[in-house]
Amino acid sequence: MGMVSKRIRIRGDRGIVVVNALFDTGASKSLIRRDIALKVGRLLKAPTGWTFQLGDGKGRLKTNEMVGLLFQLKGVSIIHPFVVARNLSEEVIIGTDLMQLWKIRPDAVSEDVVIDKKLIQLKLV
Repeated sequence: MGMVSKRIRIRGDRGIVVVNALFDTGASKSLIRRDIALKVGRLLKAPTGWTFQLGDGKGRLKTNEMVGLLFQLKGVSIIHPFVVARNLSEEVIIGTDLMQLWKIRPDAVSEDVVIDKKLIQLKLV
């Protein structure tokens, strides 16, 4: 598993905040802590709930809310839905759902992330 932590500025329909984001290849979904999500965006109820198994293999996280967010990374505007979780240990977790879609990979050696910009087809204006 690869993990890198970076400060990013996220924007929703209600505001902007700077957060610590953990880019985690062991996380299947991108998540945001509920208190942070409430500051920046309008929460949407999902038609069904999600249950995630935590990294320790024992704990479970249940939620049924999500929020759409925008942030800049290496000059690329990224927009993505995040699952909202009440008791998340990190402010934001960038999971493989977002990293695969936007061609992002954490580089643990440089403690940074790499984006293959030539593979990104969508341009936000």
